[in-house]
Amino acid sequence: MGKRASFSRSKIRIILYTTTIILVLGIFSIVQSVKLARFEREVLLSNQLALVSLDENLNNISTNLEKVMYSSTPTMLSKLASELWRESSGAKNSLAMLPSSDTQLANTYKFLSQVGEFVMALGRKSASGESLSAEERQQLASLYEYCNSLNEQVNQMCYELENGTFSFDDYDSTLLEKNSNLVTINSSFDDVEQSLSDLPSLIYDGPFSDHIEQGEALLLKGLKEISQDDALKVAQKVCENEKGTLEYSYEENGDIPCYVFKSENCTTAITKNGGYPLYMINSKFVGEVEIKQDEAVRNAKKYLEKIGYTNLKECYYFTDDGICTVNFASDNKGVVIYPDLIKVSVSLETGEVLSFDATGYVHNHHNRKSFTPTLTEAQAVAKINDTLEVIDTQLCIIPTDWKTEQYCYEIHCKTQEGQELLVYIDCDTGEEDNILILLYSDGGVLTK
Repeated sequence: MGKRASFSRSKIRIILYTTTIILVLGIFSIVQSVKLARFEREVLLSNQLALVSLDENLNNISTNLEKVMYSSTPTMLSKLASELWRESSGAKNSLAMLPSSDTQLANTYKFLSQVGEFVMALGRKSASGESLSAEERQQLASLYEYCNSLNEQVNQMCYELENGTFSFDDYDSTLLEKNSNLVTINSSFDDVEQSLSDLPSLIYDGPFSDHIEQGEALLLKGLKEISQDDALKVAQKVCENEKGTLEYSYEENGDIPCYVFKSENCTTAITKNGGYPLYMINSKFVGEVEIKQDEAVRNAKKYLEKIGYTNLKECYYFTDDGICTVNFASDNKGVVIYPDLIKVSVSLETGEVLSFDATGYVHNHHNRKSFTPTLTEAQAVAKINDTLEVIDTQLCIIPTDWKTEQYCYEIHCKTQEGQELLVYIDCDTGEEDNILILLYSDGGVLTK
């Protein structure tokens, strides 16, 4: 009896233990399923908000472009240019948040970049007293037409999303089987890219200017192609705060072939040849201003050095909506090389780098031949207007409208009224190649 009772108790304990384990596993499974469902809902909501935000940005860009076409005063053009810059930046951030993993969006990003930069350049021209040319107004009309086309396509995505015929997931075979009319995000953006494939080239004074981004990428010439795994290591350094969640997304095969990696907040492209970081976009929200502009500039330079871009000099910066955007150029033993441009945006709340674009640098940076100016510095200074007071002088290389480079003396000076200028004197001929007027504001320094 004693043995039988002991056996029965052991059997009961085993059953109880087994039942308890099954219950615990069942509860754990339910909890994990609830968490997964909640996460999927949050991701879906984030995607929906990003698409709706992109649609709103494009609608505002279209409206402001139409206003620019009919504006006639420098004040109004400057105001519209600032709004277009903000809306185009917002559109790029919204685009970066969408899971368009298999789609190359080079044309879409190029369009959004050109809109802000081109109109800002026109604003500077108008502020200097010059009228817009017929060609520039035609370019505005062309951008307006492209924007309307892009806006209609994104608006259609929002309409299909509302009607339940749009999916953010190309690989949801169950949904595709149930609804043969389902439209996916990648197929939609393939259409968008196709519609922007013949986007016109614009020549203007800005970091995305086509005249410093065309032709062969000189920095990558002769460099070997790296593997996707090696590119990921570079990407993890670029997006250091999110390196644990960074994953390969797709390949870009435009002028500069790249591997593109994404995490929840960060998108970055690494060149296939040489493994150089080409651009990065961080979609984090910017709150109240906590740090000063000079600290943001230092953070930007340290960041570029960390990811492999050294010997740079900050040229100018501008602050808007809590973001400080700094332009850097190569500094070769005191010669500032303006075609080698890198643009960096820094949060004035956290000091974190939110984006950078090194396209100009990658296209143009190479070992240039040593150069001895025909004119001395004193001879170059003697060429400027007698009424100007010289502040300082430096050697530089500037891009030309003919896709060549020119050595100049950059002479920083000011008028009797205190207006500061940059006068560029050709190192060989002594001719004035360019004159820029410096504009100082609470936001930073611009030129016109």
